[in-house]
Amino acid sequence: MARQADHNERRKLFAAAALAVISREGLEGLTMREVAKEAGFTTGALTHYFQSKDEVLIAASEAGADVVRPEMDDAATGASARAALRELLYTVLPTSAAMKAQWRFWIAFWERAAHSPQVQRVMRERYFEYTNRVATVIRRSQEQGETPREIDAERAAREIIALIDGIGVQVMIGSRKFTSAVQREYVDGLLDLRLGPMPPAETARTATR
Repeated sequence: MARQADHNERRKLFAAAALAVISREGLEGLTMREVAKEAGFTTGALTHYFQSKDEVLIAASEAGADVVRPEMDDAATGASARAALRELLYTVLPTSAAMKAQWRFWIAFWERAAHSPQVQRVMRERYFEYTNRVATVIRRSQEQGETPREIDAERAAREIIALIDGIGVQVMIGSRKFTSAVQREYVDGLLDLRLGPMPPAETARTATR
């Protein structure tokens, strides 16, 4: 049992190292040698756990998701689902150095997914999870009377995520127009446009009875 735990911990260590390398240097900087060096091991030790760069990249994507998921989960639990949705989306915006590093990795992952069926499959799984998370909060807002019930929650989630992706790309290519405040304003504006303005609190409470 201890041996399996050590194996898993070593894989996590290499995955975190790969995430750091890609976030710092991009996909072109991802080599088995560089990842092993980042983790403090030999290349031979790394290849004992991963047979290819794509396997390392996929493990790094899980390491990145493990960082973001808890923050998204915390944001999604607010009493008002619409407010929770807004906070959830704020957590993935590239408004901090840490999230910009995540976005550098995500963009590298997208690029590799265009050429690798293995990475593409994992990318689709990540988006399915992401879409389902957002759609679930939208449905909760419908149950609370904060969002019209006739709206297709899954379609709305896909549209919102597409906007977030667009914001992320604009920020990462150096657009100075997308300050942290502007990013949040775009999210707020889209939520009002796509889901309708937030009803007064009393109206929302009445709709749920």
